[in-house]
Amino acid sequence: MAKPSRSSDARAASFAARTFFVTTRTAQSRALFRTTCMAELLIEVLRQQMRTRKILIHDFVIMPDHVHVLMTVPPEMSVERAMQLIKGGFSFRAKKELGFCGEVWQRSYSDVQIFARGELSSAS
Repeated sequence: MAKPSRSSDARAASFAARTFFVTTRTAQSRALFRTTCMAELLIEVLRQQMRTRKILIHDFVIMPDHVHVLMTVPPEMSVERAMQLIKGGFSFRAKKELGFCGEVWQRSYSDVQIFARGELSSAS
């Protein structure tokens, strides 16, 4: 699968906060989050982002081989940067704290921008 063409340039970010429903899969669709320690670490990474308020995470669902996140990205940040904070933060900590070796995530992710409050119920 080809990597989608997305601009990671901060200037590509909007002047308003945007809400996205994002899905990202583990590398080779491995069931990494079936283990409690990996799932709990991902929850901690997401909560850390919530505490720092860099990203407003409304909700998330962790499945064995993927994760869904409903998040609002601030105007000065791109959705690509938000995903880098989540995916990169988790990968770093999994390697450092759990001794995980290898790729954690697929390179890409899918996102749907939510434009109206009524779309939130149809995003999932």
